[in-house]
Amino acid sequence: EITVVALPCAGVYCEVGQYLLRKGPPRPSHPYRGWLELYGSPEFAKVAKWMRRVVNQCAKSAGKAEKARMEEAFLISSRYEWMFWDMAWREERWPV
Repeated sequence: EITVVALPCAGVYCEVGQYLLRKGPPRPSHPYRGWLELYGSPEFAKVAKWMRRVVNQCAKSAGKAEKARMEEAFLISSRYEWMFWDMAWREERWPV
Protein backbone atom coordinates (compact mmCIF):
# COMPACT_ATOMS: atom_id res chain seq x y z
CA GLU A 1 0.00 0.00 0.00
CA ILE A 2 2.88 2.38 0.71
CA THR A 3 4.10 2.13 -2.86
CA VAL A 4 0.61 2.85 -4.21
CA VAL A 5 0.31 5.95 -2.02
CA ALA A 6 3.81 7.24 -2.86
CA LEU A 7 3.57 6.60 -6.60
CA PRO A 8 1.71 9.81 -7.58
CA CYS A 9 4.30 11.96 -5.81
CA ALA A 10 7.24 10.06 -7.26
CA GLY A 11 5.80 10.16 -10.76
CA VAL A 12 5.06 13.88 -10.72
CA TYR A 13 8.38 14.81 -9.13
CA CYS A 14 10.22 12.73 -11.73
CA GLU A 15 8.32 14.36 -14.62
CA VAL A 16 8.78 17.89 -13.27
CA GLY A 17 12.45 17.33 -12.43
CA GLN A 18 13.22 15.94 -15.88
CA TYR A 19 11.25 18.70 -17.61
CA LEU A 20 13.08 21.46 -15.76
CA LEU A 21 16.52 19.89 -16.26
CA ARG A 22 15.90 19.69 -20.02
CA LYS A 23 15.78 23.49 -19.94
CA GLY A 24 19.38 23.47 -18.68
CA PRO A 25 21.32 22.68 -15.53
CA PRO A 26 20.51 24.80 -12.48
CA ARG A 27 23.03 27.39 -11.37
CA PRO A 28 25.10 26.42 -8.30
CA SER A 29 23.23 29.09 -6.31
CA HIS A 30 19.76 27.90 -7.37
CA PRO A 31 17.73 27.26 -4.20
CA TYR A 32 16.21 24.05 -5.64
CA ARG A 33 19.34 22.72 -7.30
CA GLY A 34 19.50 19.63 -5.09
CA TRP A 35 15.80 18.91 -5.65
CA LEU A 36 16.15 19.27 -9.42
CA GLU A 37 19.24 17.10 -9.59
CA LEU A 38 17.66 14.37 -7.46
CA TYR A 39 14.20 14.15 -9.02
CA GLY A 40 15.37 14.85 -12.57
CA SER A 41 18.08 12.20 -12.42
CA PRO A 42 18.05 8.94 -14.39
CA GLU A 43 18.46 7.13 -11.07
CA PHE A 44 15.22 8.56 -9.72
CA ALA A 45 13.48 7.77 -13.00
CA LYS A 46 14.48 4.14 -12.39
CA VAL A 47 12.97 4.31 -8.89
CA ALA A 48 9.70 5.73 -10.24
CA LYS A 49 9.59 3.06 -12.94
CA TRP A 50 10.27 0.35 -10.34
CA MET A 51 7.42 1.71 -8.18
CA ARG A 52 5.00 1.55 -11.13
CA ARG A 53 6.11 -2.01 -11.86
CA VAL A 54 5.59 -3.07 -8.21
CA VAL A 55 2.11 -1.53 -8.12
CA ASN A 56 1.15 -3.16 -11.43
CA GLN A 57 2.44 -6.55 -10.27
CA CYS A 58 0.51 -6.28 -7.00
CA ALA A 59 -2.63 -5.28 -8.87
CA LYS A 60 -2.39 -8.34 -11.13
CA SER A 61 -2.49 -10.73 -8.18
CA ALA A 62 -4.85 -8.70 -5.98
CA GLY A 63 -8.42 -9.66 -5.33
CA LYS A 64 -11.32 -7.39 -6.14
CA ALA A 65 -11.45 -5.75 -2.68
CA GLU A 66 -7.69 -5.22 -2.55
CA LYS A 67 -7.69 -3.67 -6.03
CA ALA A 68 -10.45 -1.31 -4.94
CA ARG A 69 -8.38 -0.26 -1.89
CA MET A 70 -5.32 0.23 -4.08
CA GLU A 71 -7.29 2.36 -6.52
CA GLU A 72 -8.82 4.47 -3.76
CA ALA A 73 -5.41 5.02 -2.13
CA PHE A 74 -3.89 6.02 -5.47
CA LEU A 75 -6.73 8.44 -6.24
CA ILE A 76 -6.60 10.09 -2.81
CA SER A 77 -2.83 10.47 -3.03
CA SER A 78 -3.18 11.90 -6.54
CA ARG A 79 -5.72 14.44 -5.29
CA TYR A 80 -3.39 15.54 -2.50
CA GLU A 81 -0.54 15.84 -4.97
CA TRP A 82 -2.69 17.96 -7.29
CA MET A 83 -3.76 20.14 -4.34
CA PHE A 84 -0.11 20.68 -3.37
CA TRP A 85 0.88 21.83 -6.88
CA ASP A 86 -2.27 23.92 -7.21
CA MET A 87 -1.49 25.64 -3.91
CA ALA A 88 2.02 26.43 -5.12
CA TRP A 89 0.73 27.68 -8.49
CA ARG A 90 -1.71 30.03 -6.78
CA GLU A 91 0.99 31.07 -4.27
CA GLU A 92 -1.34 30.17 -1.43
CA ARG A 93 -0.02 31.08 2.01
CA TRP A 94 -0.60 28.94 5.06
CA PRO A 95 -0.57 30.41 8.54
CA VAL A 96 2.22 28.92 10.60
